[in-house]
Amino acid sequence: MLDTFEKLESDRQVAFLLGLSETVVDLLTSSSAYNDIKNAMKACWEWLENKRYSGDEIYFLLDDGTEFSGLFMQMQDENDPLKELVWGCIVDAISFTNWKAYQSDNEEYLPAPIENIDESILQQFLEGFFKIKLINKVVVKEFINYLKDSNTLLKRENIMNFLKGVQ
Repeated sequence: MLDTFEKLESDRQVAFLLGLSETVVDLLTSSSAYNDIKNAMKACWEWLENKRYSGDEIYFLLDDGTEFSGLFMQMQDENDPLKELVWGCIVDAISFTNWKAYQSDNEEYLPAPIENIDESILQQFLEGFFKIKLINKVVVKEFINYLKDSNTLLKRENIMNFLKGVQ
């Protein structure tokens, strides 16, 4: 799987992680951080579609420098094992998008939590993602083939329409 993922164009890699995260994010609707999660996901999609946000702007959603907000801090409040897996996927996807945004910005220095991000994050992401729902192995296979073989524009709406048909 990692080989196929690494062969995808950079934006398709981002779309892969964001799209899969969207299929599980609603498991966190009861979380007090749900609006922050949705806002961060929205910012990542807007970066993917329009390069609207800088790496620093996306990073601020992960870590705003306080001990109360920012997704890195908020995810630590979760105690439900299933929801912890969902949090892990979402934070991995946003962190990966953030890493790509910094690359796009030609940033030389990255925040410490983003320095170690690369394509190998996929393994960690998938380990959690596969434990969330049984169908997720099928979803991953179908979705990576779709991204590999399709010329579809990488828009959230197109990707979510495809993923709704797979689930």
